[in-house]
Amino acid sequence: MINMMRFAAAAVATVWLVSPVLAQGQNQAQSRPWEAFDYPPLNNFDMPALEIFELGNGIRFYLVEDRELPLIDVNVMVRTGGILVPDEQVGLQSLTGTVMRSGGTREYPGDMLNELLEDRAAVMETGIGFTSGSARFNVLSEDFTELLPVFVDLLRNPAFPEDRIELAKTQQRSSIARRNDDQGSVAGREFQRLIYGQDSPYSRRIEYATLDTISREDMVDFHRRSFVGRNMMIGVTGDFDMAQMKDWLTEAFTGLPAGDALTLDFPPVDYDFTPGVFFVDKPDVNQSYVLLGHIGGMRDNPDYAALQVMNRILSGGFSSRLMQVVRSELGLAYSVFGSYGSGVQFPGTFTAGVMTQSESTADAIAAIIGQIERLQDEVVSDEELARTKDQFLNTLVFQYTSIASVLRERMSNDYAGLPPDTFERLVEEVSAVTVDDIQRVARQYLRPDALRILVVGNSAELGDQLEVFGPVNDVDIAIPER
Repeated sequence: MINMMRFAAAAVATVWLVSPVLAQGQNQAQSRPWEAFDYPPLNNFDMPALEIFELGNGIRFYLVEDRELPLIDVNVMVRTGGILVPDEQVGLQSLTGTVMRSGGTREYPGDMLNELLEDRAAVMETGIGFTSGSARFNVLSEDFTELLPVFVDLLRNPAFPEDRIELAKTQQRSSIARRNDDQGSVAGREFQRLIYGQDSPYSRRIEYATLDTISREDMVDFHRRSFVGRNMMIGVTGDFDMAQMKDWLTEAFTGLPAGDALTLDFPPVDYDFTPGVFFVDKPDVNQSYVLLGHIGGMRDNPDYAALQVMNRILSGGFSSRLMQVVRSELGLAYSVFGSYGSGVQFPGTFTAGVMTQSESTADAIAAIIGQIERLQDEVVSDEELARTKDQFLNTLVFQYTSIASVLRERMSNDYAGLPPDTFERLVEEVSAVTVDDIQRVARQYLRPDALRILVVGNSAELGDQLEVFGPVNDVDIAIPER
């Protein structure tokens, strides 16, 4: 970790040195005086030893000691998710994850649990997403042994009281009613449906009708199948003795049933590279929110690193081409962005987006397409590639700002079936990317001739601009009644 006292001293020295430099005028500034600064070296980050052990019921534990603060942090990953939920019950997983925590257990009902945790400045959370479930427990180390049984009780015996279920459903209904309010949310949701298909599990959404089919018994059953030993991975970091922690965890979690390991089947995406122009009319806005792209890739693609570097050249921050050209040079965008998504369980999406004035919508779209084509037609310079790789590698470091975040990444890799040294491999692969690699992957994986273009905007202000890209298809976003 960085020594903050030394960092502050270096910052003061930097201000003192820069001031006279600025006074010497432009010629002196062009000599790059900052290259002569003597910065103090950063301390190395040494990950403490990781110990992994498994109980007879299948729970796998990842333990790392961290004595910096008197805290213990427990993170649970559960092999479950919305992919297991049938079409007629979309939302079952999120309701289950919400009410597990809000409803508490029979011994510790929701309000009592809230009070207990507040009195000890502790945190307990649960949730279930599309591809996994999670739970977290953060507590002062001195209170760990007292509250650990409460956390285990929450994982094993949630009460699912009817009043909390109805409250969660009411909140979901309110969310459905408001889902067309935000322009960006509409664009993101509908673009997913354009790429994966209207009936794909990857673009399903909660409706009033699906909420009405979900009963308490459904939630109890979903929890019972999911929160069992063979589906659980638990990471623990903090202020503890390794041998003692293993004893505590063994005693607390041995009683959980092993259950049956769930299999998450992710169907393939049947994608056809056909272009199209799609429009959502939103009369209450005076700008256009544009998303364009096509299907992306998978994380295990050998070209993953090259694709990510290519993406940063195109759309990775203020120095990217989209930002420099579409926003700064042409002045066509409030915001411009993009990503080449590479999924672990199913393909991601290649997406570029822009927020622009209604009258400049077509120009902004054309400018983005032009920059995609430029990646295919022109070899990037050595200088641009080197700068982009440096930025990429430097930002990677800040994804892991604590021992707990590093451990969570290791658990996520294991959950996804990726090698333990995935991060180290990525650093090596990014460093090895060449200018030829950038043009090669741009030509191989980007299809500017087959983009699906979605615009959420005001038809009265937009006029017929979009027709230059092809026939315009209107998208109905009306919310179905029950």
